[in-house]
Amino acid sequence: MNEVSPKRTALFEEHQKHGARFVPFSGYEMPVQYTGIVDEHQAVRNSAGLFDVSHMGVSFFRGPNALNFVNSIITRDVSELNVLQGAYTLLCHENGGTVDDLIVYRSAEDEMLLVFNASNKEKDFEFFSKFPHEGVELIPASENLSLIALQGPKSPQILKALGFNDEWPKAFEVRHTALAEISTTLLFTGYTGEIGCEIVVHSDKAPELWSKMMQDGKEFGLQPCGLGARDTLRLEMGFSLYGHELNDQINPVEAGLGWAIGWKKENFHGKAALEKIKENKQKKIVALKSQSRQAPRQGMKVLDSKGNTTGEITSGSFSPGLGVGIALALVDQTSSTPYSAELRPGKLLELEQCKRPFITKEK
Repeated sequence: MNEVSPKRTALFEEHQKHGARFVPFSGYEMPVQYTGIVDEHQAVRNSAGLFDVSHMGVSFFRGPNALNFVNSIITRDVSELNVLQGAYTLLCHENGGTVDDLIVYRSAEDEMLLVFNASNKEKDFEFFSKFPHEGVELIPASENLSLIALQGPKSPQILKALGFNDEWPKAFEVRHTALAEISTTLLFTGYTGEIGCEIVVHSDKAPELWSKMMQDGKEFGLQPCGLGARDTLRLEMGFSLYGHELNDQINPVEAGLGWAIGWKKENFHGKAALEKIKENKQKKIVALKSQSRQAPRQGMKVLDSKGNTTGEITSGSFSPGLGVGIALALVDQTSSTPYSAELRPGKLLELEQCKRPFITKEK
């Protein structure tokens, strides 16, 4: 049987120029790092980083009923969403399990722009498609669009150098504008905890824009960043990642995402199940950190104060910002602290429960 070769984004050659190391991810050959994960992580925290996230799915739903259609299915109540605003939300199965988490934007009066996780973009589109959508055109994610994420405290200066002179928008807002004379849509969101935006651009213009951004951003310390730094940055903020803190079996309530559920909405897919789960929650996601550089890793067993297995690590890594190991874990709702992770049979790592996010950003 012939193996299917991974896809490459429109920016593959740009990554090669910067010495990227590639890994297969969600069917794509993606840069995992350039100069090193810690170096890239610190660049985003202190100046700015540029990420290729074109493997994710950018879909458009168009028509006068597009907003109501999306709102009838997702967990969040976006019925009052203004044009050029967005919101984080989830898709759920009838039993409350998570299909995916995503961001929806009202990019025009009769247009919704949806960004799906890379591994779920076909599944998500099919999920929406099964619902009646007369009068709403559902346009699937296309390789013709690329998505570039600019993240870090120097992001405003870099955008200004590229021609963006508007007042800095609020989080989750949208702007249609030109950067370096290239037509783009700016989504003022990200996955790092830093200010920044995600840039939707036509793929045939993406390499030109990337190159221009790296050139103009050099004086502000802009660095290309890979998936490795993206993961450590999101974990420091305690952000959930599909396939780790969320999946078909882990629901938003137990993942600590009840704030992204419109409990007062008349209905949405999976609402009845989530209401029951809310009343009788069995598990919970907890934030944990070690007292050393050693970090628990995904899949390790988590033991409670009595030495009983109570769950497992869903995400774990060394935190460049804290200098210790950090993790998220799914454990029994009634489990007792302190927790420990089983590094190997007979070898435990003591863990302190803490709040999310692990690090606090100045506002």
